[in-house]
Amino acid sequence: MMTDSVMEPIAMNFREQLRRARTIVVKVGTRVFLQPDGTVAADVLNGLVKSIATLRLSRRRVLLVSSGAVGIGANHLKISPGMVSVCAAAGQSVLTSMYQNGFAALDVAAAQILVTDDDFADAERHERLCNTLQHLTRLGVVPIINENHVAAQAEDAQRDDRIFCENDMLASLVATAVGADLLVLLTDVDGVYDGHPNHANASLIPEIRSGVRDFELTEQVGELSRGGITAKLKAVAHAVETNRLVAVIANGRTPDVLENIVRGHQIGTLIASAEAQ
Repeated sequence: MMTDSVMEPIAMNFREQLRRARTIVVKVGTRVFLQPDGTVAADVLNGLVKSIATLRLSRRRVLLVSSGAVGIGANHLKISPGMVSVCAAAGQSVLTSMYQNGFAALDVAAAQILVTDDDFADAERHERLCNTLQHLTRLGVVPIINENHVAAQAEDAQRDDRIFCENDMLASLVATAVGADLLVLLTDVDGVYDGHPNHANASLIPEIRSGVRDFELTEQVGELSRGGITAKLKAVAHAVETNRLVAVIANGRTPDVLENIVRGHQIGTLIASAEAQ
C-alpha cells in the first residue's frame, strides 16, 4: 500500500477533478436512511434531498438510484423482507413519494423510473432508457431509479447471468449509460477500510487507483441489504473500466456529504484509474 505522503498529491488531483463533474449518479443504500426498526430517518433522507437539489441547482445533472423500498414495504406489511416483490410493491410508491415531496418543496422536479435487466440487455429498450434519462436531466428533473422487482422473474433473482441483481451495479450501469463524470455510492460507513470497520485497528483507505477487483474485505451484509462493500467495489470497477469516471464511496449520513465531495474535500474513498485523470 502506498504511504499517505505519496498518495496525497495524486489524491488531491483527483479530488480537484470532482469540482468539474457535471453529470453525477448518486446511489443511496438502504441502511443510510432506514433505521433498525424499519422506519425512515426522515432527517437523513431530507438532508440528502437538499444536497441533491443543491447540486442540481448548480447546473449539474443528477440521477438518483435509491434502495429502501423493500425495507419500507416489509415494515409496512409486517412481513419478511425476503418476500422481495411484495415488499417492493408496497414500499416503492412510499419511497418515491417521500423523495418527490422533498424535491418539490425545493422547487426541483423528480420522476420515477423502474428498470429490469432487459432495459440494459435489449438494444432498443436501452436506447429508450438512455433517451428518457437524457431528456429528463436536460429538463432539470431528477430521475429516481430502482429495479422493477415485480416485473423481474423471482426465479431469476440468483441467476449468474443477470446484468444486475442489486442497486450498486444498477447505479454503475446508469452511470455508463448517461456518460457520468462521477458515481457516488452512499452507505452507512465512511468508505472502504482495510479491515472490518468495527475493528479498532481498521483504517479508512482514502484512494484506490488500481486493482479494485482484487480487494477481498471482511464485511457484514444486513438483512435488508443485498450488497455490501464487495458489491460496491465490483460495481465501481465496472464503471471505472467502462466509462473512466471517478467514483466515491462515502457515508450518506454525513451532513452535506455530496456538497463536500464535489468541493474536492477529503471524504470517503475515491476510486479512479490513471486514465480518468
